[in-house]
Amino acid sequence: MPRNDDAVLVISTGVYYTAPVGTALPANLAAVTTPWDEIGHTSLEEILGIASEGGEATTLGTLQNKQLRVVRADRTETFTINLQQWDETGLKLYYGQNMVDVESDGSLLGVPTNPTPTSVAFLAVFKDGANIFAVYAPKVEIFRGDDVDLSDTESLASLPLSVTPLQYLTNEWTYGVTPMGSVGS
Repeated sequence: MPRNDDAVLVISTGVYYTAPVGTALPANLAAVTTPWDEIGHTSLEEILGIASEGGEATTLGTLQNKQLRVVRADRTETFTINLQQWDETGLKLYYGQNMVDVESDGSLLGVPTNPTPTSVAFLAVFKDGANIFAVYAPKVEIFRGDDVDLSDTESLASLPLSVTPLQYLTNEWTYGVTPMGSVGS
């Protein structure tokens, strides 16, 4: 593979969006519009984590060939985001979509004992000058990723979210990434 100096990524800005499950990737990633909604402020230091589980290899053999084939277990990917916007939408992403209005004016939300994750389409758009890198999943589950830690008065408090891409309809993939490209492409 030849070196491509224009394909390196230094993130200058980024925005996370959700939309109804199955919403298609926007044609113009530089100007994302409805039905996509921005989720709000997120951490400057911890932009996006991607972790995976599974994928273990098992070697299968026969009496004649002890290492005939390798099969791999399915792999599950999870994104982590630290949301720093503590409004109703952000709280429901963390505590569960089925939070209830305890007060009729919405001034108190009840944390459910049996929370329901939020199922949506997910889009992350990162800009590097005139280039864009995006992560898209037509179906994800968003829920609390870790415990909330309110430990100091000098940092913005975060709601750690876990975003798990799920298979959508007959897709043979759970999420996609765009190669580095110019804005709007």
